[in-house]
Amino acid sequence: MLNDHTSLRELLAKWFGPSDTPHLRITRLHCPGLERGCVRAELATSTPTLAIIFFRHQTGCRQLFPPSHVRPR
Repeated sequence: MLNDHTSLRELLAKWFGPSDTPHLRITRLHCPGLERGCVRAELATSTPTLAIIFFRHQTGCRQLFPPSHVRPR
């Protein structure tokens, strides 16, 4: 299991596979209510487009879900 200190590169390899990481398009996004922002990883060779957004939490870790103070209720 991945811990809070997993790098973005390791997360990308986990979700997309190590052979697909050279084909990823990484975009920084401004996420309202989230001061640390988030990153969108898109697999450029996939049809339809496959994209995952990683949210940065206060601890510095990246996760697929936004921090609890940003989630809609």
